[in-house]
Amino acid sequence: MKAFIHAAKIYTGEAIINKEGRMLKPADVSAIADGAIVFDEKKIHWVGTTKELPKKFQKLKATHLKNKNAIIPGLIDSHTHLVFAGSRAQEFARRCAGATYQEIANEGGGILTTVNATRAAKFEELFESALKRALIAYRHGVRTIECKSGYGLDHETEIKCLKVVAALKQALPQMTFISTYLGAHAIPIDQKRSQYIDEMLHKTLPAVKKARLADICDVFIDEGYYSLAEGERILRTAKKLGLHTKIHADELTNSESARLAAKLHSLSADHLLKISEKGIAALAKSDTVATLLPGTAFYLKEKYAPARALLDAGACVAVATDFNPGSCYSLNLPLMMNLSALYMHMNSAEIFASVTYSAAKSLGLQETKGALLPGYDSDFIVLPYDHFEEMYYRMGW
Repeated sequence: MKAFIHAAKIYTGEAIINKEGRMLKPADVSAIADGAIVFDEKKIHWVGTTKELPKKFQKLKATHLKNKNAIIPGLIDSHTHLVFAGSRAQEFARRCAGATYQEIANEGGGILTTVNATRAAKFEELFESALKRALIAYRHGVRTIECKSGYGLDHETEIKCLKVVAALKQALPQMTFISTYLGAHAIPIDQKRSQYIDEMLHKTLPAVKKARLADICDVFIDEGYYSLAEGERILRTAKKLGLHTKIHADELTNSESARLAAKLHSLSADHLLKISEKGIAALAKSDTVATLLPGTAFYLKEKYAPARALLDAGACVAVATDFNPGSCYSLNLPLMMNLSALYMHMNSAEIFASVTYSAAKSLGLQETKGALLPGYDSDFIVLPYDHFEEMYYRMGW
């Protein structure tokens, strides 16, 4: 075991847990001044003030932080599309010149551009690029990251992408990877809609479960993608197989898919740019986390998700990067925290919870991650600052 002593502050997040991430005030970060933490490679054993450090730990090898560094839980990026090939920089330039995301998609671009490149890429190419991206996230303080498939849109490529995530788990044990099957990301152009849905239901989902390649199943329910009925059918099949569920919900239009997420007890409903008042009420009454992706709104020049309405209604809110090649090419989670403060009007405890406890809850990990308490995983980070707010005050840090 080891110890850090005389930390400027240790942000335990204990009050956030007690409130289940809802109706948070700034003090709920539960910061301990002049803090000490005792840990081993896996778990935290004790947290408190340095003065209160128990005698049985006082002879441990300790690092003296001289009250210059704060300690926080490792950040959790709970929504990313980490595995893909190719570039869509030219499409980004077109959007900047006035073309819309949907116009480009209707021309065969958008997601399908990345699908073609990902299908053509070898496993090794996908792994190497995903590994580099994961290390970028790590340098931004991320210790747990969710990774979706979804750029294959056929059985073989979706399996290939999920195997890349499995390989990342072995290559980077210092990070926790949560694997999400997102076969229902778009409609492939080389299969009939019904044929592809049947392939997901009867071939890919059972294979994913049998090989333990995914923890979660996600569906993009929106205009031009999957309908509410189709999404529910896919997600109920995933639940029967023992997978958790998520929904890309109410992003481009309001489909009331946030309400479906609450109905199905999904881990999270993500995006929510167009969520209705009924959707907000449904999430507030449920254990389904509202995962907001401000980088995507920024990238697409869209109105931000109604974070304040969700938070004030009592919803548990997470924030993630939505790193992807088309609508948010950034793995900088602190930058998303900055956008959350400036444009979604979230207070410091809400921002803290959104990338710790609430993000953990959106992945089903809230019992072991997202807080600094005895028994929780010891994947915390020591900041080069003496308080947490510096993380999102320094834009692009």
